[in-house]
Amino acid sequence: MLTQILSSYLGRECNITLVNNNTPVKGMLIAVHENWIRVEEKKKVRIINGEMIRDISFGKD
Repeated sequence: MLTQILSSYLGRECNITLVNNNTPVKGMLIAVHENWIRVEEKKKVRIINGEMIRDISFGKD
C-alpha cells in the first residue's frame, strides 16, 4: 500500500515526521520499496521504515 501511494511523489521534496521524533526529515523522496522509503537530504541519504512514519507532507505542484 505504501509503495502504491508514494510512487506518484518520487522526485518531489517532502517533510517526514517520525513517530518517535518531532523534528521532520526534509529532503527529496527518491525510492519506495515495500515498506521502506529512501529520502535524499542535503548531506546524506536516509532509509526509513514505513511503520515509523507519522506524517508525510509535499508541497503543491
